[in-house]
Amino acid sequence: MKFFSIIIQSDLKPQSLENRMTKNMSAFQVFLLLISQLLLVLLYNSAVIVSSQQLAWTPIYVGSNSQVDLWTQNAQGCRCNHDLTREDCACCVPRGGCQCGIVAPNRCAQCGLEQYCSSMCNVTLKADLLLARSNSTFGQIKSPALSGPDSCWYTLDPGHDKRVELQVYRLINAGHFNGSSCVSGYLELIDSFGQGTGPRICGQNERLTPPVVMFSDRESALLNFRIEESTSRSQFLAYFSFTSLTNSYGLSFRPKGGRRIDHTTCDWLYQDFSCKKDSCVLASPGFPGIYGSKIYCKYHITTSSVHTKVRLQFLTLSLPLNNCGSHYINVYQGPTSNSPLLTTVCDKSKKEYTFPGPNVLLEFRAGEAIPPYDYSGFVSTIEFIDDESKSSTSTITPVVSLFPIVSVSNEFKYNDSCEVTIKSTDTKSGHFDLRGLQNWKTICTVRFVGKTPEIVQVSLFNYILKNPSCQSYIEVYDGSDTKSKHKIKKLCGPIEKHARDTNGRFLERQMFISKKSEMTLIVRRSMVTTQNEENEFLDGAYSFFNELERGTLQPETLCNVNYHGLSSSSIGKLKHPGTEQIFWNVEGQMKCSQNLLPSANQSVNIKIISLNKLSSNLCYTECGDGGCRCVKNLTTVVDQLLITSTNGDILSCICGDFQAEWLPVTIKSWSPINLIYSVSKYSWSSKGFEYSAEYSFKDDTVCGYREINQHTGIIESPIMIKESPLNFYYHQDCTWLLNSNVERHLTIEIGSTQSRPCSAWNISVHEYSEKTDDRAGLELYTFCSREKNSTNTLPWQTNIVVIKLKAMTQTPPQYFIKWRSEIDKIRLSGSTAHTAASNGTHKINSILLNIFFCIFALLIKSY
Repeated sequence: MKFFSIIIQSDLKPQSLENRMTKNMSAFQVFLLLISQLLLVLLYNSAVIVSSQQLAWTPIYVGSNSQVDLWTQNAQGCRCNHDLTREDCACCVPRGGCQCGIVAPNRCAQCGLEQYCSSMCNVTLKADLLLARSNSTFGQIKSPALSGPDSCWYTLDPGHDKRVELQVYRLINAGHFNGSSCVSGYLELIDSFGQGTGPRICGQNERLTPPVVMFSDRESALLNFRIEESTSRSQFLAYFSFTSLTNSYGLSFRPKGGRRIDHTTCDWLYQDFSCKKDSCVLASPGFPGIYGSKIYCKYHITTSSVHTKVRLQFLTLSLPLNNCGSHYINVYQGPTSNSPLLTTVCDKSKKEYTFPGPNVLLEFRAGEAIPPYDYSGFVSTIEFIDDESKSSTSTITPVVSLFPIVSVSNEFKYNDSCEVTIKSTDTKSGHFDLRGLQNWKTICTVRFVGKTPEIVQVSLFNYILKNPSCQSYIEVYDGSDTKSKHKIKKLCGPIEKHARDTNGRFLERQMFISKKSEMTLIVRRSMVTTQNEENEFLDGAYSFFNELERGTLQPETLCNVNYHGLSSSSIGKLKHPGTEQIFWNVEGQMKCSQNLLPSANQSVNIKIISLNKLSSNLCYTECGDGGCRCVKNLTTVVDQLLITSTNGDILSCICGDFQAEWLPVTIKSWSPINLIYSVSKYSWSSKGFEYSAEYSFKDDTVCGYREINQHTGIIESPIMIKESPLNFYYHQDCTWLLNSNVERHLTIEIGSTQSRPCSAWNISVHEYSEKTDDRAGLELYTFCSREKNSTNTLPWQTNIVVIKLKAMTQTPPQYFIKWRSEIDKIRLSGSTAHTAASNGTHKINSILLNIFFCIFALLIKSY
């Protein structure tokens, strides 16, 4: 009885019996065709994603025992193509088979591959060519019997919008597994990018049932068969298929709703607004086949709303048993693997989890492929759950489990509008989302009411305004009076804003700050839309900022503040920022500066009391006489707490590994200094390190800016008693302007009993300049204490100079500065002689002029 083979087409759709039946078919062949057609119908109607833990593969080849191979029905009985006089050559499958010719007259091969009948090695398989020649996009690869060491390669080119599927049934003397990896030989499928290692299998005599399935969906793929030891016969048998990427039937798989991140091997991004209607789906590379060796893939999941949670449901979870150390999925609460670890998933058990936003990271790691290669990776759905949008309550209720905020008071008018009042007496910060309010139609007013000396910060995260010509709008008012003169901003529809861009990065913040303690938002929208259409809405965050306690917030900044010596409290506490909900959409490197500005005749102290969560092997701290410093690579960005001067000089820095007993670190300064909180990777789920500090302003005339008009005088260092035995530093930036408005020679003598390096403290003398704030121009010379004494007479007519003291040290500087302006006698005598000569010349000129007038008068008279 003749043999019949059934091939599933690349789209895996059931085909009609009329197209499959041929003439001269036996009853048994028809029975086989009906059974296979039934199987195809079952596949067609099955779910796209198979939740079974077993491997899923395409049954490429089904046939009877009497057929010789995939393309040969009988070894002889048909006319030979290479010699038409003979009829003892192989009979080929009618659709797709071609005789091998004189090299193997009793065999057939797939049309388009006849030239490889004797040795199928180093072959390029192109989908379009095979389809044109054999009317099929599937086939068989049977390697030659190699005597190792040797190798063969096979390039599989699926063409446009197709992926490669490979099923390996047989391995003979193809290396072996040593417990951790394949050695001495392997069969490996890698994609055209050549990034990482593809699925790699090995074995001495393996009949693989079910077959080992491999997929590649990135352009062409390369199948490598390598034997690296001496063998008598090494061989493999596999089937291949080029399957449509857009195929929605059958067992091949494509991720849904996500986007592959450019320039990465297997990283993906899933965002809530790309999965509005249905669940997104992610999977391991090559699913439902085995995944590659040494895999490291990241799946970034982001939300745009503060109220949105992420639900993960693993439909299929099939990783090698008892190998959780090398094959696992880590889930992090945040954008990086440095974020808090939520859970680790491994083995074959199905799981379901729910996590808060704004960032969830799945990190899939896999080591070497492990026999018996009976795992297929994982498939998980992603659902974005918005509690506020499903709420039927009439209050703005924060998600307490995620954001610990008290419910705010509000009052509603159940016609076309709503009014919401958020008071600082109820909560100092939180989120607001008008999607949680179901009882308003066109206008909603949100009032933020603080108390003096608080100001209001509001950040808008997401909004949608659909109506054209400003029929939909958002108005922001400074205060409770909604007159136009108090309007800060008006946003007109149609306009749309999301917290993130299409790459998952947070967009630039849209923030508004009130001048006093109140702010008002008015939102006007069209009537409520249908159930399937998204309403116009607004959501964001707010914070009531007490400027007396927390400093004066700087315009256009999120967290930079000033403390003024005269207007701020004379003592206060400083702490880490970033805990208020207004920081929800901050991500990446973050710097917040607290600037302490003493007035004239004042000093300021900063004392760092406690510090934690700064462990890092990229940086360590050293403290010495000149302050604490961070020792790190110049290009490395690490968490650090810095104290700097206003010109950017780092006075002290703490980072990485530091000794707790070094605290407190205190700096006393008579000029403005900044405490800078620098976080290398901030996110809402991983907010950076914590610290606490104190500051104090004191009346103090030790250092500052003084103008002196005396011709002679002395400045001596004040007596300062060291206030702390460890890590107490004095920062001095003192300026004296010596102003003598007479042309004299100015002599300056500077001396000290100390012997300190110039980096600890020094005194410099400068020319006078109108171009700088402190009037210090070109530097004339610098005195260091190791010189002990230095006397310098300045050039003639240099009668105004600026003297500056700069110090950063544990030991207060000891010095004296003497100056005197003297008359230059030589220059004075030269000036007197010059005056006498001038007077004599003037007298002679007068006499001659009188004689001339007398002669002129006599001439006139005689005439």
